[in-house]
Amino acid sequence: MNIKQLEAFRAIMITHSTVRAAELLRMSQPAVSRLLNQLESTLRLTLFDRTSGRLVPTAEAMLLYSEVERTFVSVDKIREMASDIRAANAGTLNIASLPLLALSLIPDTMRLFTQTHPRTRIALSVQMSPKVEEMVAAQQIDFGFAEFPFDTQGFQRPGVEVEEFCRVPHLLAVPRDHRLAGRSVVHARDLEGERFISQTRNTVGRIIVDRMFEAEGVRRELVLESQVVAIVAKFVTQGLGVGLIDPFTAHDFADRNLVAIKFEPVVEVRLGLLSPTHRPMTRIASEFIALIKRTRRAILTGTPV
Repeated sequence: MNIKQLEAFRAIMITHSTVRAAELLRMSQPAVSRLLNQLESTLRLTLFDRTSGRLVPTAEAMLLYSEVERTFVSVDKIREMASDIRAANAGTLNIASLPLLALSLIPDTMRLFTQTHPRTRIALSVQMSPKVEEMVAAQQIDFGFAEFPFDTQGFQRPGVEVEEFCRVPHLLAVPRDHRLAGRSVVHARDLEGERFISQTRNTVGRIIVDRMFEAEGVRRELVLESQVVAIVAKFVTQGLGVGLIDPFTAHDFADRNLVAIKFEPVVEVRLGLLSPTHRPMTRIASEFIALIKRTRRAILTGTPV
């Protein structure tokens, strides 16, 4: 028994004729009759009474038909899903990201992505970088974004493929009425004694920034700290101090009480795109990554996506 035989049987039950069934299936009438005979032989059942010159379904045929209909509902769903997958319109996408991108670039990308992929279900897990790497290694997600280095041991976890996603400079965020707001460039020495909002000590960004200020011999007044760069930016808009933020967060806060200024010496934010080594990338995941790269480029260059 095969799907072609069941299709022929179903078409005959619907049309009550091998001729009309052949038209429905776009095949010859002898081919439909042959498929029906093969099905009856395989099942060892008589499905139609042919004594009157017409095909009259037997009781066995009626019982079989109800089961075949349930089967074809599933087959139709499989075909529909396959079509959606080919068009990258359906399925699921599981992403994990450090807050830096999860609160800025990724939502912007999701908005654009759902316009062309409205049936794709996306789950975003917001985690610190070591946890993102752990989830990728365990194949719990399709891909993730984390900050270099990804774990506290300073080495890459087995089973994790790494691609540099971006390397961008920190910008100094100040309130619009701040004394430095009109500057095109701010140097570390300009922040001597300034109320400064930092990331927390367990973040890569905090370690790098602290080392830079120590090397420059600049003393700041550390007043607030947060793991999340977006919260640093929020504190700045409330006039609570100044802080270093990334260009994506700066873009997200562009219409608020915040000015982002070029800062020297340059302190880079280096982010990686992590994916499972032994898990092939789905078409949906590949299309999302292509879109987020275009969105990243548009934000960094100030051009439309």
